[in-house]
Amino acid sequence: MALSMHYALIMSAGLVTFGVADEIAWGDVAGDGSVNNRALDVPVATARGAENLYISNPMDSHDWTHTSIVRNSLKAQLKATSKLVEFQEALRPIFIAMPKDPEGRLSSATARYALHRFFSKKHGWAIKGLQPAGAAWAATMSVTPDVKDVTKYMVPTYLQQLLSATLGVTNFDLHALAALAASLDHLVHAEMIRMLYDVFTTLELPTAGQRTKGEVDEILDTFMMVYAFGVNLEVSVKEDVRKAKVHLDTRHSGWHALQSFAQDVKRKTSSRTELDFAQLVQVVEKIGENYVKWQGKDCLRAKQELVAKPSHKQGRVQLSDLSQSEASGRRDRNRLLFTETADDFKKLGVLSPDSDKELIIPNFINSQSMCLSTASFYTACCVNECEGLLSQLEKEVAAPVSEPAQLARLVATLPGAGIAALLLEEIPGLVDGSGKVPLHSRTFADWMHRAFPMECPAPSNHKVTNPKTPDEWMEKDDKVADLEEMMDEIAQVLARYTTMGKKAGKAVLVAPDDEFDASTDVVRTRHAGQFVGTPVGQSSWSIVGTIFRLAAMASMVAFVVVAAKSGLVATGSPNDKKAGARWEDEQVLA
Repeated sequence: MALSMHYALIMSAGLVTFGVADEIAWGDVAGDGSVNNRALDVPVATARGAENLYISNPMDSHDWTHTSIVRNSLKAQLKATSKLVEFQEALRPIFIAMPKDPEGRLSSATARYALHRFFSKKHGWAIKGLQPAGAAWAATMSVTPDVKDVTKYMVPTYLQQLLSATLGVTNFDLHALAALAASLDHLVHAEMIRMLYDVFTTLELPTAGQRTKGEVDEILDTFMMVYAFGVNLEVSVKEDVRKAKVHLDTRHSGWHALQSFAQDVKRKTSSRTELDFAQLVQVVEKIGENYVKWQGKDCLRAKQELVAKPSHKQGRVQLSDLSQSEASGRRDRNRLLFTETADDFKKLGVLSPDSDKELIIPNFINSQSMCLSTASFYTACCVNECEGLLSQLEKEVAAPVSEPAQLARLVATLPGAGIAALLLEEIPGLVDGSGKVPLHSRTFADWMHRAFPMECPAPSNHKVTNPKTPDEWMEKDDKVADLEEMMDEIAQVLARYTTMGKKAGKAVLVAPDDEFDASTDVVRTRHAGQFVGTPVGQSSWSIVGTIFRLAAMASMVAFVVVAAKSGLVATGSPNDKKAGARWEDEQVLA
């Protein structure tokens, strides 16, 4: 029954005619209301097969979803009473511990942080767009009903907007928080089914009946190429996929381990060698749930190598001690670490505020540099050990603030605690105006870093793309991030492992041959209702596959953001209503 509901959701959103968006126009709004427009072209990569492995951001074509799917998911979850009750019980501890408004509700930023903690603890997923950056792009705007597609980094905020409009509230109680979590969870599962369906379609396999062992292996290989490396099935045919596999077989150091990981998950999920579509759905969902644990080996390896550096002291090492590293004795999984430049480290917010030549280990481990991108709604990042410590305090305190004496007693019982007496004596000085210590404040985050220097990140000023402490997630910020710059910055960091091209900077594999030089990226640009640039020798798509494949390329999103005195608005021709996105300002940013 659940699987049928997923099919219905996907099909209802897929059977739509999509047009081509005109250019996206931006404008500065002056104090007198005048607008200075400027055009913006946003390229979307459409390289096929192995070519997609060589572009600077292989996941580009996967980072979009239908607004109809998001709306339908939320509607379905609001009606699933028993499921909402389960999510409410799972979220209750974090909800109780979060700071609330006078009505006992969470602000939008606090709700996003609570959801981040929930999915991070449950699966290790870092949901795209839950970070402050996701809110900065959408802020308090509304998506009009004519919008067809949004970037996945906008989905959490879009869900909040939909739910607020449905319930007639701006902040979120436990029931509303559960609805958001259930919708995101449902979207992830629906996405897995869609990806698997695309794999079947591209490999020209029927979804009915059981597939042979050889077909199952080919299906899982293709799924992993899409899920972990971003191979674009929208413009690829069966032969393209097989060529891409040959390239990964010979050129990517992590590919064989990924294949082994997928096969291991399959064996643990089903003892059968022949599987039908529903059974394969179970396998790929387990792959998504276990991917973080698989890549977590590199998190542990990075931490161990940093601790072993001669200059290591209290969770910090000198940059001069770092050098590019790959695992020894792991022939099939040699992910390069510490390939960043000093400027990269600075952008990630992992350097000491006292010295730009000193790396803070937990900040680096919990930065996007240690994440792996996926074609789904989340990235796979290292587990934040400090969140585990904080959750224990939250459980005992059962409130967003604690009495100093109670907190001193509780932190002394945390795992690995060997806290100096001088640090414990500082706790009374961490109180706010109420005479209690806020568990999610910047001052307490700084204290936790000094008490647990290897587990807890230090607060930084890089909140937008790399939030690491609770206050960085929940603090109101009037700054609006530039869309292109933000997406490019995130893509560059996440693409280090997935791309085989030169544009990502530090490739994780041997140099590619001239046939797939990254300098010949194939992109399709949305401009004036036309596509500029097409892949050479592109073959016809499968008719059934286009139901789903047109989605990610159908339109782009224009954003309206209004700041206190000036901002950005989206403008365009009437054709924007067919496939573009039109945002209308509703209120000034807080």
